[in-house]
Amino acid sequence: MDYLPVCLRRIHNENSNEPIGTVKLFTTDTADCLYIEPIKSLALTYEGVLTLQYALKRAIESLFQIESNEIGVELMGDKTNSNIFLYEASEGSLGILSQFVEDQAKFNSIILEAIKICRYDDENYKEPASYDDLLSYYNQQFHKDIDRFLIRDALDKLKICEVELITTNSFSNYEEHYKKILSKIDKNSSTELKFLNFLHDRGLRLPDDAQRRVNGIYSQPDFYYKPGIHVFCDGSPHDDPENILKDTTIRDVIRNSGEEVIVYHYKESLEELISKRSDIFKKVK
Repeated sequence: MDYLPVCLRRIHNENSNEPIGTVKLFTTDTADCLYIEPIKSLALTYEGVLTLQYALKRAIESLFQIESNEIGVELMGDKTNSNIFLYEASEGSLGILSQFVEDQAKFNSIILEAIKICRYDDENYKEPASYDDLLSYYNQQFHKDIDRFLIRDALDKLKICEVELITTNSFSNYEEHYKKILSKIDKNSSTELKFLNFLHDRGLRLPDDAQRRVNGIYSQPDFYYKPGIHVFCDGSPHDDPENILKDTTIRDVIRNSGEEVIVYHYKESLEELISKRSDIFKKVK
């Protein structure tokens, strides 16, 4: 979640009776990201990790046919311990980086594309990098450090590696998952049942938990998605003005803690809500 603070201060006018104050504006956004820690066996220097991150970025752009400004990348850590941070930079979620933890073959495809982009099989190409492969307007400050030959051995190793997806999901199949969540919802809430059944009937990703309390906050959202997404299903009792005020206060506290809140009101269209957050409610069956 990114914050962009802006401080504004009104210029004092001696003839004005209006109070002087500071206004702080901020915006938030949610996007998929991927954090990669190159292991020692890859034998990458700082310049090697730097080069690898742009090779992966360019490979993702090529494979998924997206613009360069839609995927961002940053080097994390210092020169002795550098890691790669990839993130979806366009407004809304592209649903690209999440595929790396859903499809074992996706990472290998990216590595093969990176090797293709680096053009190691072109004997006439001797330069460390060019604008036809790893160099771009966005990484001008690193042009002297980017060298495709520094990552050739590492890419060859990654090409033959096997990807293992480690998950904490204890459900053996989709139906078992559905029945478990169904058993935990409020039996008096038709709104919760409607929400859950809407997902189930369309084979969309089900919540990871239901009726789960928020740590440090006296609140129990109806559904929970990892990592830190709370779904509230508001039936008619939530139309009461007193409940509206209470709901707003609690949900603002959750958002201010750095986690996300999604609200489904019984009068709203579930189709519209689900389509707006296709990054969460993905087709899984």
